[in-house]
Amino acid sequence: MKSGTVVLSTARTPFGRLGGALAALTATTLGADAIRNAIVRAGIDPADVEHVIMGQVIQAGAGQAPARQAAFKAGLAKTTTAETVNKVCASGMLAVVYAARCIGDGDNRVVVAGGMESMSNAPYLLPGARNGYRYGNAVLVDAMINDGLWDYYFDEAMAAQGARVAAELGVTRAVQDEFAYQSHKRAYEAHEAGDFAAELVPVNVATKAKGKIVVDALPQPARARIPALAGAGAAGGAVWDHVPPPGMVADPAQYSPYLTGDVPYTTVDRDEAVRRDASIDAMAKLRPIDAGGTITAGNAPGVNDGAAALVLSSPDYARAVGAQPIAEIVDHAAVAWDPPYLALVPAMAAQKLLDAQGLHAADIHVWEINEAFAAVALTAATRLGLDPSTINVRGGAVALGHPIGASGARIVAAVVQQLRKRGGGLGIAAICSGGGQGDAVLVRVG
Repeated sequence: MKSGTVVLSTARTPFGRLGGALAALTATTLGADAIRNAIVRAGIDPADVEHVIMGQVIQAGAGQAPARQAAFKAGLAKTTTAETVNKVCASGMLAVVYAARCIGDGDNRVVVAGGMESMSNAPYLLPGARNGYRYGNAVLVDAMINDGLWDYYFDEAMAAQGARVAAELGVTRAVQDEFAYQSHKRAYEAHEAGDFAAELVPVNVATKAKGKIVVDALPQPARARIPALAGAGAAGGAVWDHVPPPGMVADPAQYSPYLTGDVPYTTVDRDEAVRRDASIDAMAKLRPIDAGGTITAGNAPGVNDGAAALVLSSPDYARAVGAQPIAEIVDHAAVAWDPPYLALVPAMAAQKLLDAQGLHAADIHVWEINEAFAAVALTAATRLGLDPSTINVRGGAVALGHPIGASGARIVAAVVQQLRKRGGGLGIAAICSGGGQGDAVLVRVG
């Protein structure tokens, strides 16, 4: 990947519990709010955003072209292209990588990338209903489990596999519980200290108008921008010479999730799953998710809702408009291994990335390794020779939550903001994804 793509801003919603504070909002609404706030933080003209890439895993029932929906809801122009990425838990990270590639290759100057998921709104599926049932019972299939949390190759829950792999690798229940406890402790302390202020943007969830967000001012649709080269040649102008008739232009009033005025709402400004009362004793009493295993609801992440977005651009664009880059996306590495071994692939991807750049683990100042389970982050730390206390220093997915389409973007943004706070350096965000794949991104600040 060509280095040089800069990050102009990051923004994410708080992450909500299953059926919790954000459950009324669809994935595309959550994605739109992350996009909108990231653009505001970047201080750029929304019309300059040429492309949007958003990760989402559970797309069944979300409607056509979810990333395009999120872009429209955020107030972006009809000429802003959009695409949706699904690489399970790595979706949001891969969206950032694809954006950097688009910019590095010269295809775009400004791209918004991130991820979104509303696991609370995941539908149930009825396979076989299309052609009818001749006899017997039908089975409802949970799209959240089927499309996001179930291993296709071994036909079992990824938590069950995680427990077996943890046993094989010698990661004990006690060590997992301790790490999970520390995740909650760090996340709670980070919230109390205001450390998430640069990452989070509060969401005012309307209490009576279902599915709406209350804002001070409605986002105004960005002006459309015809490609710079359009009109070249004899027929070029005719291609773009079109004025749609009334009723054929998308009306924000029909799909916008935003309301203004005296509308009752509840402000969500913290990650809902973080436990201030987390304790080792309480975690030790939890039953394993799989009989005889070591993974529990305490040392695994929850099922969550949320979104994250980053504004990325070329350095030339940033200079031209006077925008201040806050980080650089340096490189990306991807790996794949046997599907059950989620615990191994984040370290594999990170090591591949280090090798490509001629770096060592000790050269990296900030590490974010997604806590698909506590055992995954612990295994990655061991394989990379890292002290577990040096990764996910503001807590990880076990505490903050894991809306699967958004987590990859969240940890990239977390690396950016932690590096900024320390005054610069190098950081790596690494993540595993269903099917036994791993991804890692190298970020530089300063």
